[in-house]
Amino acid sequence: MASACLFDDEAMQRFIVEGYVKLKSNLPRDFHARMFDALETLDEGGPHGHNNLLPCVPELRVLLDEPVVAGALTSILGPDYYLHFHRHDHVNFPDSAQPLHKDGDNHTHYAIDGLRRHHVTRYAMLLYYPQDTPMASGPTGIVPRSQYIPRRHLEALRQEHHYHIRKIREELKHEFGEPIDDPAGQRVMRQRYETKEQELRQAHPTLFDAMRQAEVPWESQKIPLVGDAGTVSIVHFDIVHGRFSANTSGRPRHMVKFLFTRNEEPREPSWNHSGTSWQIEPEAPEAPAWEYVWNWHKGTPAASGGIALTDSTNNVRSDDDRLALGAAYTLGAQRKSLATLDALFFGDDVGLRTMAAYGLSRAGATALPMLLDQLGTADASLAIRIIDVLGDIGPRAISAAETLVGFANHAEPAVRRYALESLGLVISHNATIDETFLDALSAALVDEDAITRRNATFAIARLGERANHPEIVGHVTNNLDHWHHHVRGWSIEALLRLEDPQATKAALSYLSAARWDETPKSGDRQPTESTLRQSNSD
Repeated sequence: MASACLFDDEAMQRFIVEGYVKLKSNLPRDFHARMFDALETLDEGGPHGHNNLLPCVPELRVLLDEPVVAGALTSILGPDYYLHFHRHDHVNFPDSAQPLHKDGDNHTHYAIDGLRRHHVTRYAMLLYYPQDTPMASGPTGIVPRSQYIPRRHLEALRQEHHYHIRKIREELKHEFGEPIDDPAGQRVMRQRYETKEQELRQAHPTLFDAMRQAEVPWESQKIPLVGDAGTVSIVHFDIVHGRFSANTSGRPRHMVKFLFTRNEEPREPSWNHSGTSWQIEPEAPEAPAWEYVWNWHKGTPAASGGIALTDSTNNVRSDDDRLALGAAYTLGAQRKSLATLDALFFGDDVGLRTMAAYGLSRAGATALPMLLDQLGTADASLAIRIIDVLGDIGPRAISAAETLVGFANHAEPAVRRYALESLGLVISHNATIDETFLDALSAALVDEDAITRRNATFAIARLGERANHPEIVGHVTNNLDHWHHHVRGWSIEALLRLEDPQATKAALSYLSAARWDETPKSGDRQPTESTLRQSNSD
């Protein structure tokens, strides 16, 4: 893959810290004008758009394959990255500012307790503007350095809010049933929902006030991603973001979002590495987390850093997310501190055990004996938390693979989900794959739980030709017709990576039949004169 614009050490470290990089496409302005015109005809949330974006506007592929884009993605996700099946054109007109948020984790890794996301860069998003996007156009806003911060206080308030919202939805479901097909019924239900939401605000003013107060610091730190047509921003999947402001330009603003996936844990730097050590703000509270991610990207996650924080044992209990995070990573680098992390991880405080989990992921192989010992007697809830850490540790947890295979057949679907995902993360590029492991993957491909099938397919895509087995090829092929689009999406990737003639044939047959041609049957349509004038004037 072309990679003419690979990062240097400074650019890579800056991405790790800030969580984003802005690039400029080298394609001419008339290309971006064509993309704008093509996107204008689509439906943001409907079948003519959203995950069908590329079949509807296939020329977008030219942008994704540009050396400046491919080089940056290679630096961040490694040379074997691939385009995830989720994509979305966010249209903003006239609209208003959007609440800040992290994207839903259903397309990547389901966060433990709705809070603990993996820090290392296994997913990244690309954001593309096909039109000039100054402040008046309502650009996307991001909060730099927010990607590793769990925002424990705010998320706890939001979970309390979501609890009440779920109750309202359950009441309406009981009252109206579902689905409601007629517009009049839908309108009545929306009105009832709005009424109940107002009643909720009146009943819990303290909760809503606390949520507003907790959002203030994040709002104060956001910056707008303004730029000319052809501006491309690549961001860590977990960065806090939202529409910065209203679009007052009088013209729609498109922001096309693509999700990309790393296929293999790093073995060596995938950018122009010159041997630089960690340089950026080594005394910052969260610097130990940054340096760990830097070493992970270099393929040396167990490397010891030169960063040390005093009072880490106390700081890990701090309410300050950044201070606690840095302390957790510092404790994870010291064998003598594992007892502290152990006590917090197996405690009842969700916030503290979230931080402790990051420290245990940093500890890697050192933490395995304790984690595996507890896993042997764990209930489903605890097993999920332990298995999640094992997966985050990655290939350093290869000795846990046999145990994870056993949990891939657990009675609880949620346990099976995490066990299979973690298997895909801990199996290194040179690990031996035996029949027991392949049997577990094969059985999961026919599991009644869709996410279990999805995660098994994710693992198979990572393993590639090492998972090539006739039964697996057959099951993955059959899953191309599964009802869940995640299963179908990763099945295509798995088939293409198995390096098997039957698998490749199945993938191409499916893609050929599923191909979307937007041209009406009456024939192709030439560009209109108005379209050409618009392209030339831009």
